[in-house]
Amino acid sequence: MQVRKATAIRRQQIVDIIRNIISSSGIEHVTISEIAKKIGTTKGAIYRHFKSKRDILSLLIDNIEETLMEALDSAMVEKDPIQNLKNILFAQLILAKNRRKTSFVVIMGAMQFSDPFIRKKILKLIQKYLRRIEKLLLSAIGLGLLKRNIDPKISAIVFMGLIQSTITVWSYKNFNFVPQIIHAHIWNVYCQGIGASSDT
Repeated sequence: MQVRKATAIRRQQIVDIIRNIISSSGIEHVTISEIAKKIGTTKGAIYRHFKSKRDILSLLIDNIEETLMEALDSAMVEKDPIQNLKNILFAQLILAKNRRKTSFVVIMGAMQFSDPFIRKKILKLIQKYLRRIEKLLLSAIGLGLLKRNIDPKISAIVFMGLIQSTITVWSYKNFNFVPQIIHAHIWNVYCQGIGASSDT
């Protein structure tokens, strides 16, 4: 049991290092040599946990999916779908501020990897996230909280895009921002687009 726990801990360390490398240097710098150097071990030790770069990125994507879905679940505590969207936006900004190597930045970096398996896996993750947002938007339309003529699919993409672009900009500024202030501005812009009250 101790060996299995040590393996899980080492794999998580490797995932954290990969997040850091992608966020700071780009996907092209994710090599077994670089990972081994950053973790302070040998390439052989890394190969004991992963057969290839694809295996490493696959685990990273699984980790990101878990983080994103947990953030969504913990933010969706209200009956009001608009309030849940607002909570999700805030949760994503807090996650970015606290982790600094946030999921959206890492996903975009990993998309540069040309492996079709990895790209397909990332696409599935993004689609899963968008479906959750779209479901909230559809619920809000059904409750009469949004304009009926909005397109929920496009509105979900815009929602994700606002988060992605904000986090990307702030990642270049070393995440030096106040989530509450940015949240209020972004939420206001999004609400104008979907026809919701920003007072929610």
